[in-house]
Amino acid sequence: MRTAILLASLCVGGCNYAPSTSITTTTVNGTDVLHSEVSVKEPGSATFECAESASGSCNYAVFTNDCTTAKDAKTTTCTTRILDRFTLARGESRRLAGLPLDFRHCVKQDREPAVPGCID
Repeated sequence: MRTAILLASLCVGGCNYAPSTSITTTTVNGTDVLHSEVSVKEPGSATFECAESASGSCNYAVFTNDCTTAKDAKTTTCTTRILDRFTLARGESRRLAGLPLDFRHCVKQDREPAVPGCID
């Protein structure tokens, strides 16, 4: 009985899922040129929304970046796996299901994002 109570209390503390929203806003010369929201309300599912874009669209890349560290702890190797690439018009949204819990995303208003760094 103690084991069952212990397992139940561990699950209460560690099995809860916290929804999240990621907001990306890009500003150029004081003017917002991109505003995107990505909401994760349940594990494995996300809604991507292109709220504002000076170009009229938001370009998304959804990916994972799996890294492993060598036994000597001196070398890390990462493998990027593109899960999806898509473009949404300003005001559109798209829901993706079947995503891994550790998925990442990038968004750009003027071109396809470069992954995994998502840098210009």
